[in-house]
Amino acid sequence: MVAKHTHTQLTHAEIIHLQDNLYLLKFDDDYEIELEDAIEIDQAFIKITNNQPFCVVVDARNRYSSASNDARNFFANDPEILPIRKKIAIVVNNMPTRIIANFFVKFNRPQTPTKVFNDYNKAIEWVNED
Repeated sequence: MVAKHTHTQLTHAEIIHLQDNLYLLKFDDDYEIELEDAIEIDQAFIKITNNQPFCVVVDARNRYSSASNDARNFFANDPEILPIRKKIAIVVNNMPTRIIANFFVKFNRPQTPTKVFNDYNKAIEWVNED
């Protein structure tokens, strides 16, 4: 039997398997995600999912982290993960993180459908829609 909530600790983030093809991503608090971190995260998703389609909920609640321009561009356009990453939901509850998340969506223009949410449950519902 496979554990319901498989946990993968990375250098500055953690990935938690929630259900089927759904994963939760949490960044360290008060840290700027760099390109190396973004590469590590995408490679971990590829390995964890066995290169199968998945959705991710980024839980940025109570976090005051940011991401460098290189990291944001990589997350938006990494050609290796684009075929398998189906949706990104970003959950926020503070203004600085909301600004960064909206900036990512509007200016980095991720090729994966991406939305910003205030409500965790609404984010889960959206990624689970067909």
